[in-house]
Amino acid sequence: MSTIEPLNRTQASASREFSFRGAPPGDGHGWLIGGQPYSPSRIDARPRLGDVEIWRFVADLHHPIHLHLVSFRILSRGGREPGPFDGGLKDTVDLRPGEAVEVIAPVDDYRGRYMFHCHNAEHEDMGMMATFETT
Repeated sequence: MSTIEPLNRTQASASREFSFRGAPPGDGHGWLIGGQPYSPSRIDARPRLGDVEIWRFVADLHHPIHLHLVSFRILSRGGREPGPFDGGLKDTVDLRPGEAVEVIAPVDDYRGRYMFHCHNAEHEDMGMMATFETT
């Protein structure tokens, strides 16, 4: 079996924060990332190929967050050490209501545009998606 070397904070070249929240009542946008509904023309992050980044996700309600093409490790959950089910490589992390989770990811596969989104189908369908572009 192969061994995957752990990543640590000192390897990160950037840190980003994304909030996953419902839109204000009457706003008409449904669900938001970083206060914005999905737009196919907007790039929300531009990591460079070969970099390691820390992304902090903050939730208002339950949101399973899924990243396309990036495998990550969970660094912290609620400001504490990861829980017993947080070990190993992930492509989705389950955020509980009011929770913040930090993940660390090497961006080392391919250049291009990729999505990250809430994996609740109703949230995703109502705009809780964003685009990152690996350059």
